Amino acid sequence: MTRRTTIDPDSVVLNPQKFIQKERSDSKVKVDQINTFLESSPERRKLTHTLIDQIVNDPVLKTDTDYYDATKLQEREITAKKIARLASYMEHDIKTVRKHFRNTDLMENLQANDPDKAEPLTNQDVSIFDKRLSLVANIDPQLGTRVGVHLGLFGNCIKGNGTDEQIRYWLQERGAILMKGIYGCFAMTELGHGSNVAQLQTRAVYNEQNDSFIIDTPDLTATKWWIGGAAHSATHATVYARLIVEGKDYGVKTFVVPLRDPSNFQLLSGVSIGDIGAKMGRDGIDNGWIQFRNVVIPREFMLSRFTKVIRSPDGSVTVKTEPQLDQISGYSALLSGRVNMVMDSFRFGSKFATIAVRYAVGRQQFAPKKGLSETQLIDYPLHQYRVLPQLCVPYLVSPVAFKLMDNYYSTLDELYKASSSVDKSALVTVSKKLKNLFIDSASLKATNTWLIATLIDELRQTCGGHGYSQYNGFGKGYDDWVVQCTWEGDNNVLSLTSAKSILKKFVDSATKGKFDNALDIDSFSYLKPEYLGSVISGGTKSGLKELGDYTEIWSITLVKLLAHIGTLIEKSRSIDTVSKLLVLVSKFHALRCMLKTYYEKLNSLGDSHITDEITKESLWNVYKLFSLYFIDKHSGEFQQFKIFTPDQISKVVQPQLLSLLPIVRKDCISLTDSFELPDAMLNAPIGYFDGDIYHNYFNEVCRNNPVEADGAGKPSYHELLSSMLGRGFEFDQKLGGAANAETLSKLNK
Repeated sequence: MTRRTTIDPDSVVLNPQKFIQKERSDSKVKVDQINTFLESSPERRKLTHTLIDQIVNDPVLKTDTDYYDATKLQEREITAKKIARLASYMEHDIKTVRKHFRNTDLMENLQANDPDKAEPLTNQDVSIFDKRLSLVANIDPQLGTRVGVHLGLFGNCIKGNGTDEQIRYWLQERGAILMKGIYGCFAMTELGHGSNVAQLQTRAVYNEQNDSFIIDTPDLTATKWWIGGAAHSATHATVYARLIVEGKDYGVKTFVVPLRDPSNFQLLSGVSIGDIGAKMGRDGIDNGWIQFRNVVIPREFMLSRFTKVIRSPDGSVTVKTEPQLDQISGYSALLSGRVNMVMDSFRFGSKFATIAVRYAVGRQQFAPKKGLSETQLIDYPLHQYRVLPQLCVPYLVSPVAFKLMDNYYSTLDELYKASSSVDKSALVTVSKKLKNLFIDSASLKATNTWLIATLIDELRQTCGGHGYSQYNGFGKGYDDWVVQCTWEGDNNVLSLTSAKSILKKFVDSATKGKFDNALDIDSFSYLKPEYLGSVISGGTKSGLKELGDYTEIWSITLVKLLAHIGTLIEKSRSIDTVSKLLVLVSKFHALRCMLKTYYEKLNSLGDSHITDEITKESLWNVYKLFSLYFIDKHSGEFQQFKIFTPDQISKVVQPQLLSLLPIVRKDCISLTDSFELPDAMLNAPIGYFDGDIYHNYFNEVCRNNPVEADGAGKPSYHELLSSMLGRGFEFDQKLGGAANAETLSKLNK
């Protein structure tokens, strides 16, 4: 039963809808063209719309505001139902792709009894489902993670580390690729180690007597920890453990270890599992801990594409390993998550920017003079500075997210082909591509997950008290998001790793006059020693003159920063002393990547799909505002390396930044409409399309918090309150009410 109100629901003094409608009618930009730009192509745009429509209209997958009131148990039950629903969609999506592209229906062959007839899935086969999962994760992150752990981590670990036979067995014959037969988790992290994978302590000791491995947890700190799906769901795990053969430690390798009987979910002998309990967010994921006590698995359960334990007929045992290629497999297992997190950054940023901008347009606060109407939040310069640069962030993420995703899939295809052939040169080439992909994905994952964490919190604050309500999404959104800054590579560690690689490439370029890796010419061509003497050509009173300058300025600053780091390392003889600056290198590299990709896409008529000049100009303003905002944020570095003088920062950069805010503000509603997110994807009543902020919000609050018809519902703890307020009443009564009389007499004087 919903709360009754004595207020006529149609009576309004404030009418935020009229402001939203006026913004839409006044803006001249083409929303459909911008959405095509953001979704990368007309074909991808059409697919996105189709999938979103299916998701928000599916009674199981759709998410309402009651999602915010769910308990941990309810979240997990709901998530389990949604996983089952997604599994049926997966089969449908694969059949759709195969019929369209291959004119065949070979679904049954994925689980064929005859391995020779089992046809492996390609990246193209799962392209629709991957897109569906990415969009689902935008409205229900824990669901995206639960499925992503099984397919993306468990599945990709097998694909990256397993032989062709092992891939066929686990993913196809056992049904993992279709979420049938078995359900997997990814057991890498331990209680005592996370980022330092090389020091993981779980052991896999080869037993010559029965040609098997004994998986064992040697001490408490080796307990597998934070393992998504382990607590209640997973039947199998890809376990990272130290390979021990004849007493020799060969380092950390990967093994498939059964955890539960899929028929009844009973734990297997030697396996202990528990729930790690309440977390900051994503309670729909059953993160757990795992301990192994002498768990025996067949030798064939070690994933053996690049490291093999070979038992000869005479009983002798040899270990054959290819260290460089073994490292490649490590890259490929975690790359998927990092690449997807960049795409998530685009989707999440779009969602919260839409909510905050619509609220800023519809909300009024304070009048400039008595008798005048209150001012819209979006018309305050400070509010524009807080909101509009954040709106630019998902715009700059989108092109680089799609480019990174395409690069990832093409490189992975090359890896699988090369590793299945005898052509070692092809493997060397693809290993170089993977290393560059690792640098870009690590830098972009770290920088963008940080950017979106800042975006969500800053935009929550711009929505005032209503932003603090769970029903408007920011609270749960932030709690669910910030784990992205930690998992699959802590952001600071990833930033340091990528920056060290960039520094090495800069040194190679400076000392040898060329890159060791010819593939670097495309990705790292900006590492030019000649930039050391450069000052941006537009660093004058007239500001940044050319559109390309907004990207080039980051290239120049990066080169000067790297040269400065090199000098400091020479003096200190320790790279650890420049860690803070190396993190900055990674951030600047990512920002440059984003600006460069956006610039190249918008500058190309064929790639941008923008034919309207007013629309293109609006998107160029977004590009310039983004660059200027972060130049201002890092003005210390730009002055330190003499890119700009203090005068140029205060008289050129900052005024240019401030002058762009009201220009971008004119199109802010159209720029958020261009994300084309239906209300069900936003799940935040203050950000719905119609702009009816107050009715939408009030109705959702009442729907989720019903009381008795008279509105006088008592809380279950009302007797405690009555007792507190009435304490001393009986004692006073015994005195004939003397205390009350005395108090009243004092008040009446």
